[in-house]
Amino acid sequence: MERLDDSVHLVKSCDGQNKLGIYENKVKLVIDKILSFVSLILLFPIFAIICGAVYLDDPGPIFFAQKRIGKDKQPFILHKFRTMKMSTPHDVPTHMLIHPEKYITRVGKVLRQTSLDELPQIWDIFRGKMSIVGPRPALWNQDDLVAERDKYAANSIMPGLTGLAQISGRDELEIVDKARIDGEYTATLRKGGFKAALQDIRCLLGTLAGVLKHDGIVEGGTGEIHRKEKYAEENNFKVNLLQKSHIDHIEDYGYKKKFNIDKSIYNQKKVLITGAGSYVGESFKGYVEENYSKNISIDILDMTNQNWRDYDFSVYDSVFHVAGIAHADVGDVDEETERKYYLVNTQLAIETAKKAQKSGVKQFVFMSSMIVYGDAAPYGKKKIIDEFTAPSPSNCYGDSKWQAEIGIKKLNSAQFKVAFLRPPMIYGKGSKGNYPILAKWAKRLPIFPNVENYRSMLYIENLCEFLALLILSGEGGLFFPQNKEYVKTSEMVKEISKVAGGNTYLTHILNPFVFFVGRIPGKIRKIIDKAFGYSIYSHKISVYDGIDYQVRDFKESIEAAEGRKKESKTVLILVNHDVVIYNFRLELVERLLEEGYEVHISSPYGERIDDLITIGAKYHEIFIDRHGMNPIADFFVLQEYKKLIADIRPTIVLGYTIKPNIYGAIAAKEAHIPFVANITGLGTAVENGGVKQKLTLLLYKIAFTNVKTVFFQNRENEAFFKEKKIALGKHKLLPGSGVNLERYPITLYPECGDGRTGEPVRFAFISRIMKEKGIEQYLAAAEEIRKRYPATEFHVCGFCEAEYKGTLKEMEEKGVVIYHGTIRNVAKFIGEMHCVVHPTYYPEGLSNILLEACSSGRPVITTDRAGCREVVDKWVNGYLIPEKDTKKLILAIEQFIELEFEQKRIMGLEARKLVEEQFDRQIVVEAYMSEVEVNESDSKMVKC
Repeated sequence: MERLDDSVHLVKSCDGQNKLGIYENKVKLVIDKILSFVSLILLFPIFAIICGAVYLDDPGPIFFAQKRIGKDKQPFILHKFRTMKMSTPHDVPTHMLIHPEKYITRVGKVLRQTSLDELPQIWDIFRGKMSIVGPRPALWNQDDLVAERDKYAANSIMPGLTGLAQISGRDELEIVDKARIDGEYTATLRKGGFKAALQDIRCLLGTLAGVLKHDGIVEGGTGEIHRKEKYAEENNFKVNLLQKSHIDHIEDYGYKKKFNIDKSIYNQKKVLITGAGSYVGESFKGYVEENYSKNISIDILDMTNQNWRDYDFSVYDSVFHVAGIAHADVGDVDEETERKYYLVNTQLAIETAKKAQKSGVKQFVFMSSMIVYGDAAPYGKKKIIDEFTAPSPSNCYGDSKWQAEIGIKKLNSAQFKVAFLRPPMIYGKGSKGNYPILAKWAKRLPIFPNVENYRSMLYIENLCEFLALLILSGEGGLFFPQNKEYVKTSEMVKEISKVAGGNTYLTHILNPFVFFVGRIPGKIRKIIDKAFGYSIYSHKISVYDGIDYQVRDFKESIEAAEGRKKESKTVLILVNHDVVIYNFRLELVERLLEEGYEVHISSPYGERIDDLITIGAKYHEIFIDRHGMNPIADFFVLQEYKKLIADIRPTIVLGYTIKPNIYGAIAAKEAHIPFVANITGLGTAVENGGVKQKLTLLLYKIAFTNVKTVFFQNRENEAFFKEKKIALGKHKLLPGSGVNLERYPITLYPECGDGRTGEPVRFAFISRIMKEKGIEQYLAAAEEIRKRYPATEFHVCGFCEAEYKGTLKEMEEKGVVIYHGTIRNVAKFIGEMHCVVHPTYYPEGLSNILLEACSSGRPVITTDRAGCREVVDKWVNGYLIPEKDTKKLILAIEQFIELEFEQKRIMGLEARKLVEEQFDRQIVVEAYMSEVEVNESDSKMVKC
């Protein structure tokens, strides 16, 4: 092996210092050989276990080989178990890395803290490159350490597995101090005799004690503790600022106040919840609707885009801010993730509060967290938070919440009351986080440790009651709502098991095991501390004069959170968009609910989700890229479906569109749950052919192996699946999505004249007002027809795009059209019209407004294109015109006007007849109910 350049690294030492004694030259070498050989044999099982753990945690080489400086500065290859991720820069000492802890693997943390990563160096000792005791070998490029050791001739002896510097501080030592101590060891070793042997024994015993206590191990290497102390000193002002902010909060503690709550109907509060899809926000809205509907009305605002900045806050009395990034494992996050915590949890919260204040809102309620006080006390210790406890966040999640409190607190005034809530862990039916994980294990474990730990907790209904009363009071302050009782983890496990029909046995016998496992560093210790940590609020700061909010005790809350009907009938519906379920399957959802089914809907969040929740459906948010084919993203969709199905255990799963069909069917198949698919279209991936088509068809074949039924909306799609031999024998044809004939009943055709005299003939444009929907053709036709037929009316309904607002206003002032804006009762409005005009050239699927108009018994005039022509029997129930043809539209309208009244009425009857025969949505609903009920019947037979 090539020798290092002496001109750079070699500093000659005195001859007296280099003279070898008998102990160093003979005895020490023999001891090293014997002990290393025996150790390699005895430790082989441990080597095997560690090898497996290292590879499974981060696949790659098990051993880490690195060039080090040996005796007389000769380079050699040193071996360790790999503790760093494969992405770590090579040949860079740990202390030179930025945020070195981020490069260490999970197994690596354990190996480093127990020094087990050094075990492969026993082989280096056996092959004569190292000694058991000696200075730790420097990296090949640590010239500073090598140079310092040269001053003490410490480079002239064999490097060791451990040494005097190791037991004197290890990574805490600066280089100068480490080299000096290595020099002291060298001097004693060169003297030889009993003192040299005694020194080695001392180093070995000190190493063993240090490993057991994890002394002197600081990720970041040499001198890290000194740097951290210096950092703390430089940032002492920040600590003082936090203390000052805490003192400011103390003066506004809620428990020091007296509340007079007016629950009369005269105390009306309009509340805006900023943050859609929040468990707390949605639960509060539902709780208010059930218990405080006479006093409080709630709207929810999505904060995930910038539209909230234009939203009108001025109409609200209170704003309840729940938007934020939820608490996750934030102990090891990258800088970008950390930045997002502060951007959302801090900056967004402060900006929302400022907007509320500027808009004249009287009360702002901020959802903070107990996490501002840091983590719970670890297993075996206690943490009691009272009015004198100052916040001390331990991670970016807690600090981002605390910084938001500091910023929002500055806005507090007599005109703008700010209330901060720092609840402990919130739980309830459908909650997220640690509680459902604990509940899952509680239902499975027959035995559980009876550990004496206590926690403050808050049941969701207790929180909702507190929020309702706080909002009715209009007050601000700092609040710590919690349940009446502190809760032991073991008691919670037993109670959950009891409600689920189990009987978990609690025992103290397992406590020593918990203690021992809790001493293992790394993730295992975190799990133990999380499960058996101790963290409570003093009851004093959670009792408020006039706010009696603890409506359920602990046992009642668990029964409410976990209780289910024994014969629960549950349907899970998977879609990729809220419109897919609301616009086309609402009647199915309503029917299922009426029949006593519990309906769960998995979909990306959209504006219609709230409407579905309102009627009783349960919502589960999921992200789905509807158009892409990213295997990683799709894998997570599949995992989400698997988890959702495992948690809900539905009677049957219904899927719509490609990805919910494929991944939902796979997840349902693994869980042995029946799956019904609906092919709403083949999609471009299939229609365009190529590799994507082959891959999609392969996934369909895998997914539909055990599918119960596959519904098709047209014969062409069904024929394609038959040709590809997918789910043969399980195909059924549906008449599209249909129209609700009851929601759009046929009404008495209104009287009208001839367009020149008598009652006006009324036409309606009901759609989003945009160019592609044919609004320009409609307005031009209306203007021309009104000149010829003054006894006509042209109505316009729908959301208006900005570019047409001025035009509509001008046309309305001229008396050409009547604009109604967005209407809620479309059926009633159609009933007042004589004809619905839909001159669209937008790529329709199947026009809903045409179906709804025909169902109401009204003739239609529309374009001769796919999605429209299917609903028109030409000259029988309506007229078809070319796209973008204003002249033909005028002609069709004129022809309709010139019809006798009875002819118009008969056209309406024919329109109703057409949809009754071909497009009744009940046909679709009944087809689905047949599948669900047959499956339910089959399930009962199996149970019998």
